[in-house]
Amino acid sequence: MSKTKEIKKEKEKEKEIEIIKEEEKEKEKEKEDQEIVTLVSNDEKKFELSKDLVLLSGTLKAMLTGHGSFREKQTGVIQLKNIRGEVLKYVVEYLKYKKQYQNSKKEIPQFDIPTEIALELLMAANFLEL
Repeated sequence: MSKTKEIKKEKEKEKEIEIIKEEEKEKEKEKEDQEIVTLVSNDEKKFELSKDLVLLSGTLKAMLTGHGSFREKQTGVIQLKNIRGEVLKYVVEYLKYKKQYQNSKKEIPQFDIPTEIALELLMAANFLEL
């Protein structure tokens, strides 16, 4: 076989290996996104969500994927000591809403919240970087 053909075959093999590596990375990411994360409020209300929803929050994303050794990264349980269950319920609903309408071309419906928890919800959203 000529040197040119050998080089061409070598490059084709390298491309195939690169494609396989990319596919493996995508599968790993899909698997990670399907993991379940539990959010626990200060009054011990628990909400189980897929990891891809939780990663919409900048704060929670840092806890789960950051370079630090957050306990949450290993356990998949995040204690939110400054957010009560009633407020966390709306945070969870908002994460689902955000995911659903993230790249929507349709008109996005309004996300209604009770006025009596509006300030608390605003503080939670600020803390969670939503």
